[in-house]
Amino acid sequence: MPIIVIPAQSPAHRLPPPFSIRLLEHSNLPSTDSLRSNHPDQLLYLLPASYRKASGDVVAAARNVTACIEKELNLDRLTIIHRWLWVAGRPLPPRALHHQLLLNRGILITEQMDMHLVWTAGRIFLKPIPRFLLEPNFWAEYLSCERDCECSSDETTQGFHAVTLRNECKRRGLRRRALGFLFSYTALLTHESDFRIAQDKHLLPEEVTWRAWRVLIEQLDPEHIYPHIDRRFVHGELRLSRLNKIYALYQTPLRGYLARWDRYGAFLRENFAGLASLTVYIAIVLTAMQVGLATEALERSPAFQSASYGFTLQHFHGDAVLELSV
Repeated sequence: MPIIVIPAQSPAHRLPPPFSIRLLEHSNLPSTDSLRSNHPDQLLYLLPASYRKASGDVVAAARNVTACIEKELNLDRLTIIHRWLWVAGRPLPPRALHHQLLLNRGILITEQMDMHLVWTAGRIFLKPIPRFLLEPNFWAEYLSCERDCECSSDETTQGFHAVTLRNECKRRGLRRRALGFLFSYTALLTHESDFRIAQDKHLLPEEVTWRAWRVLIEQLDPEHIYPHIDRRFVHGELRLSRLNKIYALYQTPLRGYLARWDRYGAFLRENFAGLASLTVYIAIVLTAMQVGLATEALERSPAFQSASYGFTLQHFHGDAVLELSV
């Protein structure tokens, strides 16, 4: 079956799609002739069935396409800590899927863009490629500047990895995130073995072929893509433990980027060894204080008595909290 490359329609006031190959050419939803017509109603079939609003309410995706796309490409949590991302990950593309398996990392599916490429011990989170990001006409219709937008004429490049846009429109920002996301997959799927792993894990639509994927990467030109992607994707893999520390210190005190335990009991069971060691240490300190109070010199020391009193009360309060948490 020959690879079909059809120039996507792009009005003069819009940026052209970053690729022209139709990876979903053999999809059953909807007909490819309808997609070529660039009719917005036909393109809606490529969206998820629904999305969840900030209030928690579920809304059909077709009711508000822009809100659905914003939800799919939401990187706000990483954007506000961008200056600290160097702590969580190196400025390098992610390693291929076969290498992730060599590192004994299980692949966990996430639909949150801000969890894509986040890893922790024994697992890495990956967001599957949404269908709408593989259709050129969808990019032309929803991920391109609207009529009379001036942000495209204000683009200035600063260095290899940065592009500054004055008054960047919302669609341009979404386009950068979407393009950065596809760029991450050009690094994840470098060999046919990676492609087969992605198929097995349902990371891309089943009708996408290896041959078409190679053409897509060639058209995206990942070597020169950095000035056009969201700065989050300059950093590939991000370490969850360090994201948790960044959030705990600079954003949400005493709370991390992702809650690891849903109950205190689960936390205690997982950290039993450390807590047991801490308990033994506290017992030794209390015993030492008791011996100290029995000596004549320390018995008359107000400072030592106050320290012993305070430490003992804190220990009792801590024990009570642990008992109630289990």
